[in-house]
Amino acid sequence: MNLTYRADIDGLRAFAVTSVVIFHAFPSLIPGGFVGVDVFFVISGYLISGILFREIESSSFSFLDFYARRIKRIFPALLTVLASSYVFGWFFLFSDDFRRLGAHIFRATLFLSNLLLMREAGYFDNAAETKPLLHLWSLAIEEQFYVVWPLILWAVWRFKAFRYPLLVSLTLGSFGWNLYQSQIDLTRDFYHPLTRFWELSAGGWLAYHMMRHPTPPKNAGFISCFSLVLLLASLYVIDTQKAFPGVWALLPVTGAVLMIYSGPMAWCNRTLLSQRFAVGLGVISYPLYLWHWPALAFARTVVGETPTLMIRLLAIIGAVLLAWATYAWLEKRVRFGWRSTAKVPLLLALLVMMSYLGASAKNSGGYPSRPIMASQKSSKAGDIGHETFHAYYAENFFPCAEQRVSEKSEKWGSMVRCYQTKLGAPIDLVMIGDSHSEHLLLGLSEAIPHLNIAKYYRSELPFVSSNQYKEIFESIAADSSIKYVLLTAMWADAPLRPDQKLAFESGLTETITWLKSKNKKVILLDDTPKFGFDPQRCKFTHPLSGGSQCFESIDAYQQTRHSYVDVLEATSFQNPDLLFIRMNDLFCDGEVCRMASDDELFFRDNNHLNILGSKLAGAVIAKQITRKYASLDSH
Repeated sequence: MNLTYRADIDGLRAFAVTSVVIFHAFPSLIPGGFVGVDVFFVISGYLISGILFREIESSSFSFLDFYARRIKRIFPALLTVLASSYVFGWFFLFSDDFRRLGAHIFRATLFLSNLLLMREAGYFDNAAETKPLLHLWSLAIEEQFYVVWPLILWAVWRFKAFRYPLLVSLTLGSFGWNLYQSQIDLTRDFYHPLTRFWELSAGGWLAYHMMRHPTPPKNAGFISCFSLVLLLASLYVIDTQKAFPGVWALLPVTGAVLMIYSGPMAWCNRTLLSQRFAVGLGVISYPLYLWHWPALAFARTVVGETPTLMIRLLAIIGAVLLAWATYAWLEKRVRFGWRSTAKVPLLLALLVMMSYLGASAKNSGGYPSRPIMASQKSSKAGDIGHETFHAYYAENFFPCAEQRVSEKSEKWGSMVRCYQTKLGAPIDLVMIGDSHSEHLLLGLSEAIPHLNIAKYYRSELPFVSSNQYKEIFESIAADSSIKYVLLTAMWADAPLRPDQKLAFESGLTETITWLKSKNKKVILLDDTPKFGFDPQRCKFTHPLSGGSQCFESIDAYQQTRHSYVDVLEATSFQNPDLLFIRMNDLFCDGEVCRMASDDELFFRDNNHLNILGSKLAGAVIAKQITRKYASLDSH
């Protein structure tokens, strides 16, 4: 196998990092730009596996040397970004955000970020853009792969006949698990290492194949340009609404594999990827990937809303400059310039120190005595962040008794997100849906205290056709005590396209029909607003941006709402016994939507109600429910 430097692979790195950066900064330009991470996985699997194959084959492989090289390659830029994030957070993040940053720093130093994020929420959830270290999930998966991959290869290398079947079977096995998880749990599918290993091992399989067959393939020019078409198509065919990775990940992974396979002299590789600018960008792709997301996330935190186009552009320019400086002044010197046996122990010691700082910030609650907090005097009641809200649920509600539903429910920390308001009593009403259903349970339970209300949580829309809800709907059908089912969710976080609207209408109609066939009365709720700013700007004055208004134009909410509300209304009209409750007047008037009143804040982030908001909404919802169904009022 020829392991000489290939400029086109640096060009492919440039494609990958540019796709991710543009997606994060300007998502409407390339809706599938996040697939750049999948391209990185293939590149990494190919290059590292090629080195492993060569060293194991020549009996020169050493586990210590391998992991020492990984430490010198990964740690310098990572530690710089973690330390910089910590320092910025100390001076400019409020306690809840700094506590969360500390938790993410701690997990990042253990290369477990993916598992923490898998517990918190999905990659595309609305809180994602406020997590400065969200992107480190991919680095964690890479390092988890490289903990086991060298061991596997070293163990089986002596059995030559099993090498190729092993590589193929591991790749296919992981891909199959990815397909299975994409049908039952998209968050786990996105973050779990076993559903991603096939992308790295695909690069390893390619490296082994090219070691055995080093001759460039016939029609290399066609293969390289076809692979470029696949890569470009993946940027626009795939978006955040797709079940990803799932089968869709084949597009970028196949494109990357074929691009590398076609060789450095293939036309697209030679003409496009090997250009000087592309190669230069590829060389700094790792530090650029590390820097770009904290720059964007901190910009949002400071301004309290989605940054303007100019601010995002400046953030990306700053990230490029920081990436170049990190590579030129730190990475190159640590890896190649500074000749000392103390490099690895020093880097490990710095990692331990960073881990301690992160854990301390987490365990201290974000150091609430820091100067930025000491100067804040809020006149508004109402919790922000998620800890207080979920602590209320843990203290005031019971775990749901339906075991098969509970077993597949997501968690918040160690708490299973499956609740009921009374212990040992038959369930009267079940709320199903995502977190926009969950945040109403508190207020509804307080407004109708005599009912036993259960909340069954899943991250998808609450449709009977969804595999995520299979056990939930089976449980509802089997329990004759359940008379009422409440459906609500974040029906859409952006205006629905015509094809999405048709699918939405079909799923809702099928679900209502199914519930009625099981003699359940259905309550259908509209959704609360999603704001373009965070509640911190309502509650506190930020030292870098000052105070800001706590309302915004109703236009964005109405554009999204109008794309689905007519389906809800038509469904209500076709089913007179169904109760449809509109939420648009609760926080909005004809011109603006408000996150707070003069004295009270009602949202804990930009789209989830806090305790006060849930109580306000619950009282309104309960009044309409008991008016429609008098039997509930006297239950």
